Amino acid sequence: MRYLRPEKRGLVEQLTLPKQPMDMWMGHSKWVLYIQFWLKMLVGHSLLSRLSMMFVITFSIGMMWSTATAHGEGIELNVTAQKAWNTVLNKADASTKRSLQQSYESAGKWISQKETWEQKAKQLHTASAAELVQLRKAISNTDGAKLAALQKAVELTQARYEPLFKLYSSLNKQLSAAKALQSKEWSSAIRTQADTLKPLVQLAREDIRTKKLSLAEARKRKNNEVKRLRTMLNGTNAVKKQIQTAKKQVSLSRERYSDALRNFKQSLKKGEPVRVLSTLNALVSSAERWTVASEHVHTLEQKVSAIYVKVSKEIHNRPQ
Repeated sequence: MRYLRPEKRGLVEQLTLPKQPMDMWMGHSKWVLYIQFWLKMLVGHSLLSRLSMMFVITFSIGMMWSTATAHGEGIELNVTAQKAWNTVLNKADASTKRSLQQSYESAGKWISQKETWEQKAKQLHTASAAELVQLRKAISNTDGAKLAALQKAVELTQARYEPLFKLYSSLNKQLSAAKALQSKEWSSAIRTQADTLKPLVQLAREDIRTKKLSLAEARKRKNNEVKRLRTMLNGTNAVKKQIQTAKKQVSLSRERYSDALRNFKQSLKKGEPVRVLSTLNALVSSAERWTVASEHVHTLEQKVSAIYVKVSKEIHNRPQ
């Protein structure tokens, strides 16, 4: 806030959330007014000032959301169900009322945690999918620069010795022609030249053979490394199957929660506190199972991510 002008800094301080229960700030209108105020504050300021104020906005909303989650928001009820809930609370004795309120808040906390785990799992899954694309590309390009250099060396070496090979080939053809003409002097002269070039040709061929061998060995090493890295990547296959199974469990838990929520709302209509408490406790239990199932999906996504991190380290730590 040190980037704000004094008069606007005062407005910010006035709108700073007081240390009161979050219930006073969770209403829809409060959120709208709070965000609208900050949007107006952003107009007409420099980039640095806007960035500073955006940080304040993000931090404030984050604190509000964090506190709200910590206290539990309860279960979302429509107007009719909310009236029935209030009626049940008014009819219940002190002990039952306290149990009802605690269970109601507990259910809300579990659902808030469930949503948090789902969001984290989704973000991790998205990041892992992007990482997998990059890893596959990096694996395919393993030793790419090294292989290109070796291939270039072979080509340059062959090009350098090509005139020598052509000359040697030409001399051998002339020697064959001289033999056919039975010209001893010509044959002797050509043979002398050919014999002089022969050791050089052998050395040239050995040089090319050595460079080709180096290239072949490098390609073999690459293929082995690619196979090893892809095997490491395939280590996620089993985990991904577990994720599919875990997601089915999440879906089943969601259905059970929906059934429990429907039973809870139906019990509200009858207005019997003890019966409502029983269905509410069942709702809490189903919310907890749903949350645990969602957390398990996140845990498995972490295992996938950990494998990708390990493969990435293997790629980047390889000698170039």
